[in-house]
Amino acid sequence: MFKNLPQNSLAVIRREWKRILGRPIYLVSSVLVMVFCYIFFLSIFNDGMPRSLPIGVVDHDQSYVSRTFVRTMDAVPNVHVVKQYVDYAEARDAMQRGDIYAFYTLDKGFARKLMSSQQPDFSFYVNEAYIVAGSLAYRELIYMSNLGIAFVQKKMLELRGEEVIDKEILAIVQPISSDSHMIANPYVNYGVYLLNMMLPGIMQMLILLMTVFTIGFEIKMNTTNDLMRTANKSMLAALIGKLLPYTILFTVLGIGGNLVLYKLMHFPMNGSLLRYSFATFLFVLAYQAIGVMFIGLLPSLREALSLVAVYAILGISFTGFTFPIEAMPRGVQVFQHIFPTRYYFKIYVAEALNGAPISYSLIYFAVLAAFMLLPFLTYQRLRDAVMKPNNTSTVK
Repeated sequence: MFKNLPQNSLAVIRREWKRILGRPIYLVSSVLVMVFCYIFFLSIFNDGMPRSLPIGVVDHDQSYVSRTFVRTMDAVPNVHVVKQYVDYAEARDAMQRGDIYAFYTLDKGFARKLMSSQQPDFSFYVNEAYIVAGSLAYRELIYMSNLGIAFVQKKMLELRGEEVIDKEILAIVQPISSDSHMIANPYVNYGVYLLNMMLPGIMQMLILLMTVFTIGFEIKMNTTNDLMRTANKSMLAALIGKLLPYTILFTVLGIGGNLVLYKLMHFPMNGSLLRYSFATFLFVLAYQAIGVMFIGLLPSLREALSLVAVYAILGISFTGFTFPIEAMPRGVQVFQHIFPTRYYFKIYVAEALNGAPISYSLIYFAVLAAFMLLPFLTYQRLRDAVMKPNNTSTVK
């Protein structure tokens, strides 16, 4: 099996590079798609978090006080009052159309109640169908409703000739203040929260699809005889030669992405970037191994691609960076162990966020490496499909 393995593998590598350069779909599906995703998502999250989210106002009071309150709300950087609506029904229709993410209403008597130290009627409505936009709008409306009322009260008291100190009015509105510190993401940057795992999630999908496609396409087009001749009838050399060019491509893309995120964009990296880049290399190998296992299990290009697409999507869900694994039902939590993205995420937390010693994440490195044993589960089945494709009924 290992006799002349380097020479046979090198011959297959030359053959595969010719195929890559001769068919643009290979480079488009690997390099260009990943580069586009980096540029696209980094452009979206360039400001760290959404700004100037459009909201609306229904002002039934139409007083100086209510107009001052609206201007105060509009001064918040995260939301922007784009329009004042006549009534609740018109504002609701605008929110249902997606023109605004939220709106608030000021009822009649707003200024009178505020000036007489009564509780003014103030309501706001948020479209939670947009999770990020809705949550941000809700948070800003809650915060600014308190500060806006405090600002109006302060101005009205000053008009009466009373001297008001900012600390006094703030103590009335917010008697107990909280001082919170977000250690890993102090700027509340949504790019830091999402991109560190979203981009590897996209890459794992591309790795799986390209691995299955490159091997399955050989079976489908009945070119495996030429492949095996090039590999001197060594299945191991054929697999190494087929996959090594893509290993190099995706490893360069992954490590290059790490340099962009943690050096150019200055995302938090409290640990070793070198160790994290090595985890990226193991991440690529793990998903290539899973792709080989799937094409061996189903030596049909169509069926194997469908299977890995479902598996890749579930891998993003079971990472645990959006919805905690611990909050899932116990019967579902067990599936986290079959996805390398879960262990890659744990290494990211240990290295980038916590800056923990290697001993904390060594087990996760070992599990990523263990995924490379999976192809041997279906090795013989894949070898039969490659050696005798015309006699394999599963080939489609």
